[in-house]
Amino acid sequence: MRLEAVETPLVIYENGLYRPEPTRFWILDPELRKAISALESEGYIKYWSEKITHDPKLYEFFVKLHEKEVEKRKKLLKERFPEVFKGTGKWDLVCKRVLLNPEIGIGGIRNFRAKPFKVRCLHLWTAYHLGDEEFKNPIGEFVLSKVLTSQKP
Repeated sequence: MRLEAVETPLVIYENGLYRPEPTRFWILDPELRKAISALESEGYIKYWSEKITHDPKLYEFFVKLHEKEVEKRKKLLKERFPEVFKGTGKWDLVCKRVLLNPEIGIGGIRNFRAKPFKVRCLHLWTAYHLGDEEFKNPIGEFVLSKVLTSQKP
């Protein structure tokens, strides 16, 4: 099992159109994806949503991660896709409306400041945990510890 995530571009150009991609990191290893899906089926999405909602420090930590992602996307869009960042065409504006929107956080999660806190999936938080040191988080840490302790030698 490979414990890694890959980073994808913020903007994908296909068929003459720019398409925004607010999820920067993805887990490709099928074994790891399957192991995370098993944890999700055990109810850990609900567990983490409730835990974050009711713990003010944890809630603030995850809101700040979302805010950091909005800033990171802005920086990356400006550096890697300057034509989109500066553009005024229809699809440039669509990309900016999604990628630069301060209400759209990690993985395209909207209204991330609202309670109850929404943990869309464990894959997302684990991918960010693996993909960028700045985005290490308790969900990713928890998932990896569960996955590693459940592996057979």
